[in-house]
Amino acid sequence: MAADPTIWILSRGRKGDLDQMLALARATGWPCEIKTLRFAGPEIPVLSKLLLKEKISPPWPDLVLVAEASPSVIAREIKRLSPATRIVCLGRPAGAPRNFDLVLTTAQYRIPPADNVVELAMPLAEVTEATATSGGGPIALAVGGPAFPDLLDASAAERLATDVLAHAANAGATLDVVTSPRTPPEAIAVLERRITAPHRLSIFGRGANRYREALAEASAIIVTSDSVSMVADALATQKPVSVYPLPQALNAKWKLGSWLYRHAIETPRPLTAALRWLFDAGVIEVAPDRRKLFQRLVTEGRLGWFGEAVPPPQPGAAQRDLEIAVKALRNLMFQP
Repeated sequence: MAADPTIWILSRGRKGDLDQMLALARATGWPCEIKTLRFAGPEIPVLSKLLLKEKISPPWPDLVLVAEASPSVIAREIKRLSPATRIVCLGRPAGAPRNFDLVLTTAQYRIPPADNVVELAMPLAEVTEATATSGGGPIALAVGGPAFPDLLDASAAERLATDVLAHAANAGATLDVVTSPRTPPEAIAVLERRITAPHRLSIFGRGANRYREALAEASAIIVTSDSVSMVADALATQKPVSVYPLPQALNAKWKLGSWLYRHAIETPRPLTAALRWLFDAGVIEVAPDRRKLFQRLVTEGRLGWFGEAVPPPQPGAAQRDLEIAVKALRNLMFQP
């Protein structure tokens, strides 16, 4: 391939997934175009080709990046129409990982090892230089939203506010709280009532987005447990990071899907291995286990649970994840 490969990013617009793909694309330096896909109705991966509102057409790119279920189905259709195009999924694809040229994943997706699977320590994030803080810098709190099985309602927000205010008081610090597009109105109402001067509260959609600014200016960062991508952003700043565990509600569907995945994919048994096709076809998707990833990072000394000892930053850790991903892409695109 003489020229730099061209990249399409297929996205439904989910910020965390899009940020990961942009971080990877920018790290390669290759020309990149974002294709925002719109589907009719709710996300039903097996029907994605039928539900896609606006068809995409050639000239096809050299490389397609996806990080969501329905766009991953469209990527496979592009591969069918353009066999030379390489398709790469970040996270968990809809259907079998073997249908993709490369899968860049992390522990919470529980994808078994394979030649085309690279497991990273963390989702990708654009690495920033750590901003020097004098120990009196604020403590940033990045608040996400409900993401199954994590809950963030008014009750959970009350508990969150109480805990972080007490933590800031014990540390002799102020809070710099930023919400996300997913933070529900009932949680915002609680935060507006509880997070008052001298602390600072920035609501997403009201004025400038202070998310990056709050992370950069913080002496330490707390992130709610609903978002792996926000934890990745926080770790990329090379500040001490802790994860605040939101309450969870594990329903019957989650328990059944997890049981089926464990016995059909992870440790298949004679009677359950036949059920693998449910996952390979994208009929059933196992919910990611974010706590599994966070606990691994706690064990590795890269972050801490809120209320427990927080390890010092590991300079260069996020950059290493990005370098591993870029190397895998280059090997894919320039292999003999």
